[in-house]
Amino acid sequence: MMINFLILLGIIAIGAWLGNVLLAVEARVSQSRGRVRSARDAIDKLDGTIRRLHRDEDRLNGEIEELMQDIVALRQKQADAQRRLGEAQAKRRPQLLILSDRRNPSDKEWLVTVINPQIGEIDAAHPLALDWTRGRDYLVWAESERDAAERTARRFSARPGYQIKSVAPVKEDLYGPAAGGRPAA
Repeated sequence: MMINFLILLGIIAIGAWLGNVLLAVEARVSQSRGRVRSARDAIDKLDGTIRRLHRDEDRLNGEIEELMQDIVALRQKQADAQRRLGEAQAKRRPQLLILSDRRNPSDKEWLVTVINPQIGEIDAAHPLALDWTRGRDYLVWAESERDAAERTARRFSARPGYQIKSVAPVKEDLYGPAAGGRPAA
């Protein structure tokens, strides 16, 4: 009987030990399940974030594409406007300004070109800066080339930077047939 008692005691000891092992394994399995659950939650959160980022990326790519199309359209409009501006500037008639309407019967017509590059240097955005750099043509009535240059110089001498670029006799009919020919002196 002693042997049976010992066997029974051994079985109880083995059972207790197996119970402790089972509790330890169950605790580890529970911890592992908790880790797996938190890992799955983190994976779900990351998947949601990735899906949101993909949606944002698709939306941003669409906006970028739309903006690129807008930029292309605006550049085409800009090129068209620059082309039209170039055509308009090419078609622009030269402007002839009259220095003074005072003249004598013996005066001849002179075309005097006056320049002032300082206007463009001081204020490049000035609306007449390019005209003054290229030169503006004035119709001057005088007896000689020297008189035409002197009249023009007197007109512009009070302001700095103005220079007479050229003085030439008028060779063409400025008044044209639409104006009824040359006016009487």
